[in-house]
Amino acid sequence: MVGKRLRARYRLEAAFAALPFARQRWMTDAGREDLRTIARCADSKKFLAIGVHLHIAHGTSKQAIRSAVSSVQRQSVRARTVLVTAEDPTDAEGLQLDDPMTLLAGAYASQSLGLRAVLEAARDLQIPYMLPLAGRAQLPQHALAAYVAHLLQWDGERNKPALLFGDELMMSGQGRICEAWLKPEWDARMAWSQDYVSGACLVSVDAALAAVADNGGVTPPSIYGWALSMLVRAPSLAVTHVARITCCRPVDAWQDEGPGRLAQVEQFAPIATLARPGPFGTVRLQYPLPAPAPKVSILVATRDRVDLLRTCVQGLLEETAYPNFELIVADNDSREPETLRYMDEIAEDPRVRVVHWPHPFNYSAINNFAAGHASGEYLCLLNNDIEVLEPQWLEEMVREAVQPGVGAVGARLLYPDRTIQHAGVALGIGNAAGHAHRGLPVDDAGYFAQTHVVRGASAVTAACLVVAKRHFDAVGGLDEVALAVAYNDVDLCLKLRQRGLANIYTPLATLIHHESKSRGLDFAPEHLERYMRELAVFQQRWGTTEAVDPWHHPQLNRQSEVFN
Repeated sequence: MVGKRLRARYRLEAAFAALPFARQRWMTDAGREDLRTIARCADSKKFLAIGVHLHIAHGTSKQAIRSAVSSVQRQSVRARTVLVTAEDPTDAEGLQLDDPMTLLAGAYASQSLGLRAVLEAARDLQIPYMLPLAGRAQLPQHALAAYVAHLLQWDGERNKPALLFGDELMMSGQGRICEAWLKPEWDARMAWSQDYVSGACLVSVDAALAAVADNGGVTPPSIYGWALSMLVRAPSLAVTHVARITCCRPVDAWQDEGPGRLAQVEQFAPIATLARPGPFGTVRLQYPLPAPAPKVSILVATRDRVDLLRTCVQGLLEETAYPNFELIVADNDSREPETLRYMDEIAEDPRVRVVHWPHPFNYSAINNFAAGHASGEYLCLLNNDIEVLEPQWLEEMVREAVQPGVGAVGARLLYPDRTIQHAGVALGIGNAAGHAHRGLPVDDAGYFAQTHVVRGASAVTAACLVVAKRHFDAVGGLDEVALAVAYNDVDLCLKLRQRGLANIYTPLATLIHHESKSRGLDFAPEHLERYMRELAVFQQRWGTTEAVDPWHHPQLNRQSEVFN
């Protein structure tokens, strides 16, 4: 408890975080902090012009409507105006709409149509931001304060965000907190895969109306559609995450597909993309593969263990559909006769080359050596203990890797028992880096379907990683001096991010990883000293003892790879 026994302290922190009052305590403390921020800013009044749009869908219970109205009325920072629209005006009869609440006349068939009218009214009232709220949702007490305090970070009008989004509480029908959706920072690639914004957001009136005007004046069918239309209009749109609970919604609302979510992605997505429904209300958006497909050099480092190598190579040569690749097997001084015979055998295939690196094991050096023999535009670093499951795996990774501004692309890797081994790497877990969602059954929703969506990641594992050779070379490849075995792939990805490139995780490429079967685990006694030395280098280089990963909310447990 006094900080001298780290393991005990981490266990205590995890125990406190799991207590029923933990989220409410954090919300209260965060709200007080935001109110202090507002009070310190002498010119804060100009930021208080935030309005709320409350839409009442037909059939919403009177109790739910009253709860939504009450949640707006009890805000610690009052809204400048609250504009109410209803699908059926009779549903709003009897409501106690105190000033500054106004019921707009007429019937509005959807929340989106209501928002259109509200945005136009807000523009006339010179209110720059509106918060859309559905009748089944509620605002926690300090929701508006959170947005106001966040906006105070911006100086002047030019740099303020056009779209802000917060975290959510998922509530049962009895008002019990089921789970908090603590969201990642803004990730444009993820926004095409999952609507993680519109349930708790604040929109710029001018930016939203401009996006609709550019779309021929057509009103999007949902709040998600408004967000996508704004993103398409201005790809560099300023979007920001407010790390506060700003909305409470029913427990399953996060995976509700709403009015045509897939159709909206198809409407607004880049030309020639293919959108398909994904699990748990997600969307699987596929970019087109260039024609002809770029050549990929698959690099497999190996030493003996022919049983693993045979499974891996068979999956590449016989079960991979990608039309243009070469396989470079980097032999790290294999000695077993069966292994040597097998490498001679596969070398007869014109797609295969075997190169020899007869030195002590150094994962970084072996792969850098193999990359020096590559003739492909793209490299695929692949462990020899990978088992191919689907013929399209490499194609799906290349679809992402060829996009402008993309660095490394990683796959979803499973243990043989079909639980998650890798679904992206999060910086700061364990004060170093950890595999997000490790151990989750592959078909489970897990933490808000995060293993099921294509999204950004700080890093991905080199057990299966695709990167443009020019990017790999530009950052000097893997660090073979200070990070010979551990953390070299995460280091590579972070160097790519330093150059302004985005790393991508895609579950559309799923393979089995028989992890560390050929070289052993880092924590084995014979490897521990080397591992601790490389860990220290990695921590110092990237400040991982303090770093907060953009895809790992600061309120999540840093000592767990399971998001809790």
